[in-house]
Amino acid sequence: MPLARIVNNPETYQQMLAHLATQDTIAIDTESNSLHAYHERVCLIQLSSSKRDFLLDPFAFKDLSNLGALFARSDIQKIFHAGDYDVACLKRDFDFSFHNIFDTMIAATALAEPNLGFAALVEKHFGFAIDKKYQRANWGERPLKPEMLRYAQFDSHFLIPLRGVLLPQLEEKERLQLVLEEGGGMARLVKPGEPHREDIWRIKGAQDLSSESLSLLDALNHLRETIASKRDVPPFKVLSDRALIEIAQTQPHYIQELSLLPSVPERHVRRYGSLLMQAIQGWRENPQKVSPRRNHRLSDAEMKRRDALSNWRKQVGLKEGVPSNAIISRELMDRLAHMEFSNKDELEQAMEYFPYRYERYGDAIFKVLERTTE
Repeated sequence: MPLARIVNNPETYQQMLAHLATQDTIAIDTESNSLHAYHERVCLIQLSSSKRDFLLDPFAFKDLSNLGALFARSDIQKIFHAGDYDVACLKRDFDFSFHNIFDTMIAATALAEPNLGFAALVEKHFGFAIDKKYQRANWGERPLKPEMLRYAQFDSHFLIPLRGVLLPQLEEKERLQLVLEEGGGMARLVKPGEPHREDIWRIKGAQDLSSESLSLLDALNHLRETIASKRDVPPFKVLSDRALIEIAQTQPHYIQELSLLPSVPERHVRRYGSLLMQAIQGWRENPQKVSPRRNHRLSDAEMKRRDALSNWRKQVGLKEGVPSNAIISRELMDRLAHMEFSNKDELEQAMEYFPYRYERYGDAIFKVLERTTE
């Protein structure tokens, strides 16, 4: 495999764009730094044609709108593997839009592949073992190590050949339209990723605390967020959720008590102990009430519709020999369960981005939903 072309200046960027603009397919992958930064961002964009591989450094450019124009073209198919995360990140960071997506994991699902992981599929079909040792690496560091760049290259290089293996199987089993339709739904319906924000209800165990402990947890979490932001690290690298919960429950009066808590290492007591005790003291002097959590619970009617759709797609999946999410995805199932339909026209409108599925399963879906009202 030839080395990928590093794209980090206007000249190489224009050369890459000129090449990709002539292609029918473009393979895309991204690397982000979610485990190493307070605000996650896309740190590397891997792009491949059937002939060349490119590694684009987004830090080197203020404007990538010309690349976005390629992604928006409907005559060029964009190939991802489990691309919803990549699409969400690219939409968030660069305001890209997408048309004509082919996702190899969705394709493998429609073919009932036993292992849907990218590395497993590459090894099965091409006999090449991808070492995933850099999966959790810090892609925000510069310069990137040569071995990291090589690892990143693999993730886009094999996508077009993998599509080439899966495509005739999909056509033979008459499942290609399902896969293309799911890719179209991904392009339109996946929302831009949300930037990190302070939210006490994301802390595991917060919902089990008393109102008093919850109030202290809010103060401790604010301190953790402040430290994490200044250090530009994810909050969990400052203090774990469990450590915050234990401190909020025990409400220590002395710094020495922190060392007695199982989830608070001594090194964290030395580094953050004084700040934690100041936060606790400030809370004691002026405790704040925590806003209640927004209720995300489904209504009884929604739950009934969701269960009915879930059972139906399992049965159809067994009959057709594919996983249930190849019939309709969980996202589409939830979307339909959230709505009430008085007639099939309303269902067709709700499935406007999935016309093939509506044509194939619309009658059955409407009957399943209709029975939930009886």
